[in-house]
Amino acid sequence: MIVYTNKELLDIKSHDLLERPAVILSNLENQELALKFMGIEIGANIQDFESKHICFESRNQYDYISILIPSFFNLNMEADSVEFFINKDYLLVLSEGKMIDKWEKTIMSKIDEEILPAQVLSLLFNHILSQDHDYLDNLEDEIEHLEEKVTQKKPKNYTATIIHIRKRILPMKRYFESIYDLLEEMEENQNNIFTKDQLKLFHSNKNKANRLFNNVLSLRDYLTQVREAYQNQLDISLNDTMSFFTVITSIFLPLTLIAGWYGMNLRMPEFAREIAYPVVIAVSLAYVVVSLTYCKKKDGFNL
Repeated sequence: MIVYTNKELLDIKSHDLLERPAVILSNLENQELALKFMGIEIGANIQDFESKHICFESRNQYDYISILIPSFFNLNMEADSVEFFINKDYLLVLSEGKMIDKWEKTIMSKIDEEILPAQVLSLLFNHILSQDHDYLDNLEDEIEHLEEKVTQKKPKNYTATIIHIRKRILPMKRYFESIYDLLEEMEENQNNIFTKDQLKLFHSNKNKANRLFNNVLSLRDYLTQVREAYQNQLDISLNDTMSFFTVITSIFLPLTLIAGWYGMNLRMPEFAREIAYPVVIAVSLAYVVVSLTYCKKKDGFNL
C-alpha cells in the first residue's frame, strides 16, 4: 500500500485505520501529519531534521536516515534532501515533490506484490546508487581522452583540467563512503526492525556502494597516473629544450672564444696580413656548417 500525505492520507482520521504494512510518501509540508500516522511524537530533534548531511540513527522503535543526493553532472546544483523513517509497519519517505513523483514511478514499476517497508527502502537505495553509473563511465572516458592529449609531444597546459577533474572526484569519494558507512550501521539492526532476509538486501546495497567507492578510487588513481605521465612529458620537453640550447652553446662557444681573443687590445702577427680576416671568417662559417650538419645527423635538434 502506497499512501500520499497530500492525497489519501489526509482523508484518514487515525493511523489505526491505515492498512499495514504501508509506504508513506510525503512532501516536507505534510511531515508532521505523516509522522503522526507512524506514531512518532514530534519533538525538537524531529522538527530540525538532520537533512543537511548523510546520517543514520537508531531511535526509539524506529530508524532515521538522512541522505543528500548530489547531482554530479552539475555540482553547482543543490543536492536533493531525502529522509526516511522506518519501523516494522511503516516506511515514511520525506522529500520535495519532484523526488516523490520520481520514486513513485520507481516503486510502482518494480513491485507487483505486497509492499514491505524494508523491501521498498532497499529498492530506493538501489535506485540512488544506480543513477551514478553513467557519470562514472563518462568520467573514465574523459580521463582516458585526457591521457591521449597529455602524452603527445609538447603537450599544452592541462594542469587546470586535471585539478578540475580531481575536484569532481573528491565529493564522489566522500558520498559513496558515507553511503557505505550508513548501510553498515543499518546492518547492525539495533531496533530489530529487519529480518535476516531483509538484511541481505541491505548487504547487497552495501556491496554495491563499496564497488562504486572502489571505482571512484580507481578513477582517482588513474587520474594520478595521467598527471604523472603529463609531468614526465613536460620533463621530456624541458630536457629537449635544454638539449637544444646545449647544442647551440657548444657550436657558438668556440666562436665566442675567437671573438674574445681578437677583441683583446693586443698586437697579433696575423693583423699584418690582409688575408687573415677572410680566413678567420671562412673557418668560422665552415665550423658552424660542419657542427650543424653533425648535430642534425645525430638528432641533436629533435625537438
